[in-house]
This record gives sequence, structure tokens and C-alpha cells, in this order.
Amino acid sequence: MMHAYPLTGWGPQQNSVAKQTMIDRAGVRRIEKYGKITLKVKMIIFTTIMVTVLVSILGAFSLWYINNSIETVLGRSAMEVAQRVALRRDVQIYVGKPRGEYVIQLIAEDIRRASNAEAIVVMDMNGIQYAHSAFNRIGRRYIHANNSAAFKGESYVAKTSAKSGKYIQAFVPIYNDGKQVGVVLVNMTLPHITKFLTEVKSGFYSIVALSMVLTIIGATLLAKNIKRQIFGLEPSEIAKLLKERHVILQTVKEGILAVDSEYKITMLNGEGKRILGLKEDVIGKDIRDIIKNSHMPEIIETGIPEYDREHILNNRAIVANTLPINVGGQAVGAVSSFRDLTEVKNLAEQLTGVKRFIDALRAQNHEFLNKMHTISGLLQLKCYDEAMKYIDDISNVHEEMLGFLTKNIRNPSLSGLLLAKYNKMQEMKIKFFIDPSSRLENMGDTIDTNILLTIIGNLIENAIDAVSGLEMERRNIYLTINEENEELEIIVTDTGEGIAEENLEKIFEFGFTTKKGENKGVGLALVKQILEGIDGTIHVESQIDIGTEIIINIPKKGSVMEK
Repeated sequence: MMHAYPLTGWGPQQNSVAKQTMIDRAGVRRIEKYGKITLKVKMIIFTTIMVTVLVSILGAFSLWYINNSIETVLGRSAMEVAQRVALRRDVQIYVGKPRGEYVIQLIAEDIRRASNAEAIVVMDMNGIQYAHSAFNRIGRRYIHANNSAAFKGESYVAKTSAKSGKYIQAFVPIYNDGKQVGVVLVNMTLPHITKFLTEVKSGFYSIVALSMVLTIIGATLLAKNIKRQIFGLEPSEIAKLLKERHVILQTVKEGILAVDSEYKITMLNGEGKRILGLKEDVIGKDIRDIIKNSHMPEIIETGIPEYDREHILNNRAIVANTLPINVGGQAVGAVSSFRDLTEVKNLAEQLTGVKRFIDALRAQNHEFLNKMHTISGLLQLKCYDEAMKYIDDISNVHEEMLGFLTKNIRNPSLSGLLLAKYNKMQEMKIKFFIDPSSRLENMGDTIDTNILLTIIGNLIENAIDAVSGLEMERRNIYLTINEENEELEIIVTDTGEGIAEENLEKIFEFGFTTKKGENKGVGLALVKQILEGIDGTIHVESQIDIGTEIIINIPKKGSVMEK
């Protein structure tokens, strides 16, 4: 239910809220400006880039690993070939000997062709080459002989580069009768990486293309699934809604409270914290720990909403609308909007003040016209003594009521309520009796006046409804207010038709009534609910065709009504 309330004042707090509102709206405009790309497109772009990067990294790692493996395998193979040459007895004997190249070259070439080595070079200790795949180098000195550790008896594998490409070289010393007499060098060509890529690129490109297609399909399906879960909204739209929600919650003049299915508080706006008198952050806490007598857990369990219900929460009287949150037919939480009952009453009084003033004037005008007609008739009949007596009588009645209320009922608001009810009953020809022993001192801060007015006002209105349709002699209402040290006792008695025994418990249910007309079945239920929140009690005694008596006891001190 939406309400319109007048703005009353504009101070620093409102300026702060207005400033925050402008900031939030600016944020919404930025989101609208930069959030045009849809979720599906974003996911396709993101996943495509990610897959491309991952495939590229994987491809680069694979090439490095393959190249490293090839070098290792070729190095091992070159070492085996070099060792085979170095272990040949003919090579050991003829290296370093005149015309030894004729024997060694034949052996080296046979082994080279069998092993697919690029070149096999056999050298003596001076670096003179006795075998080489390039015949013109036989007899020449190996240019790196002085730098090779193989001439010092070490076997090793090295990688080198030349104009013709990159090579793996294996160096093995040659021994004859335990003495080093030479060195064997075996060259094996490394496959060119570009050539390798050329051979595998068609397959690589096919894998990349297939990955892209699968990525786009997967991203599209994932985006559709996500959008289905977020009600078809784009992230920018969700962000906009959240911004708008924040602006609304912080500017609305009602408290807004939401809990989930586990009774954890999920949202409470600033106005709600102010009304409930909460200082600390309560998000995530159990509603039953924060508000002891909250009805929200009951509403989640039953799924039945409540409208315009009055509650006493955290020692404060509020009026609230509470609804369950249903998703897929299941209650997943509840949300409540509420206002301080005192503020609502003040606003209601402002809105209805003119009507009350007109009703009061109408009642008084009607009553005094009747009295003036009576006085006029007596004067026309020249019954002057009777006229004077009649004037004295009606003056005494009003003065007696005013004097009694002024002396015995020290709460101005309650006195005003009782006087208004008295005038109303005078017009309706209902006799209203207040027990002469009734007293109520100025309560100060012991009992909330608004709650007391609500209780007494509802009880008297119920009594008026009970007797208004009866014959004149049965239109009687009695009120007693007994004030003691620890509690306040209120007794309202009427001589109406009474309440059937089977209905005595039902009269405290919202909506139950035996009377005709709208807006019935609320008064006693509201009174009982208020009393439950302030440790008060209510007792009803009734007999058919005799009347009803309602007794209320309210603790004055030590209750949740204390301010």
C-alpha cells in the first residue's frame, strides 16, 4: 500500500540524501552510457581471447618441448655414433699416422650413411682432420681444436650454429692402448623450426578454428543460461536496477526490512534503522535476535500477508505491511514496510483534522439547536422559571463533566478523547457514565499516551456499536479507570446484546465481527495485539441480552512501554 505524506522541513539530513541521490543517478547514467555491449557479446569476446591466449601458450610450450626433446634425442644419437667410431680399432691405429685418412675416411663414411649423421670428423691430437664429409677438408686443421675440451679427454654434446643451419655436435676422445690419440666429432642437423611449423600449421590452424567455434557456441549457451537465471536482464540493467533500488530505499520515508528463508536480515534501509532505534549493522543477523516479537518468521511459514497491522517492536509502536516473497510457489523470505505509529497518527490527524472539526461543530450545532428550541418554546409559553431551570440543568451537566475530567483525568489527550466521545454519545442518545472514583494522574513517561488512546478509544467505539441500535433505556456505557502504583486498570461496560460464548475467543481475530458495515473486526484484535506487546492483559465477560464487560490491566513500570 502506497501512502502520500507531506514534506515537513528540509535539513542537513535531507540535503545529504539529495546529494547521494544525485551521485547515484550520475552512476546510473554512466552505466547506461558504457554498458551497451550485451552479456552474450562480452562472453564471446572474453572466452575467444582467453582460448586464443591459452592455445597460443600451449602451442608455444609444445614447440619448445618438441624442440628440446629433438635436441636431447639427436644429442644422444650423435654421442652413440661418435663412441662407435672412437671404439673402432682401425680408427685407433691409423689416426695420426701417414696416409691413415684413407682407412679412416672409408670407415667414417660407412657409419655416417648408416646413422644419417650430417658429418663425422676424425682428428688427431693436433686437430688434423682424417675424415670429413667434405673431402677438401681432409688434412686441414680443425679451427676450434684449441677450444675443445675433447682434446683433454672429455666427452660432451654441444649445440652450434652455422650459415647452413643449427647442429648438435658430439665430441668423444679416441684412445689407443690407454693413450689419447685423437677426437671424433659427429654433427647432426637440427630440423628448422619454420619448416616444422609449415608441416604442422594446417593441423594447428584446424585445431584453433575448431576451438573458436566451440568457444563461441559454449559462450552463447552459457550466456543464455545465465540470462535465464537473472530474468533476461543484462548486467548493466541489473546495475541500474540496484542503483535505482538504493536511491529509492534511501529516500523513501518508510522503513523497509527484508529477511530470507532462514530469517536472516538481508536489507534494512536508513529510515528503518531510525524507526527501530538500531545503531549497529544488522545485515546477516537473525531477525529473532534483533526484534524479539517479529511476525516475519510466521509470515514466511504461513505465506499469509499482513496489511496495516500495528506492532510493538523494540519498544516502539509501528504500523506495518508485511508480505511473503514467493519464488516458484515457495516462500524464500519476507519484506515489510513500516512507519512510526506516532508519526502516522500525527499525519492522520493533520489529514483528518478538518473533518473532525466539522463533525464536532455539526454535533454541537445539532445539540444546541435542540436546546435553543426548547428554551424558545418555554419562553413563548411564558414559563420563565422552567426555562431558567432548564438552562441551569444543561449548564450543570457540561460543567460537571468538564470539571470531573479536569480534576480526575490529568492527561489532556485522554480528557479530550473522553469529552469527544461524550459529545458523540449525547448526539446518539447514548448515556455515558464515568465512575466517580476514576482517577488518572499525569503519567509522564510511564505509559505511552498514543497506545492508551488507541486502547480506550477502540473499547468505547465497540461499546457504542453494541448499544446504538437498541431501545433508549438500554443505551448505556460505563467507564472506570483505576490507577494503582504498579498498573492501570480500565473497565468498559455496555448494556448491549452481548457476545455468544462460542465467539468470545474469535473476537480477538482480525476481521471477525458480528456487526454489519465496513472497517469492522479490527478494534479488539488491535487492542489485544498491543497488550501482548506491552505485557498487558484483557478479560471479557458477556451475557446475551444483558451486556459485555471488558477489563484491561496495563503495567505502568518495568514494561516495554517505558520510553
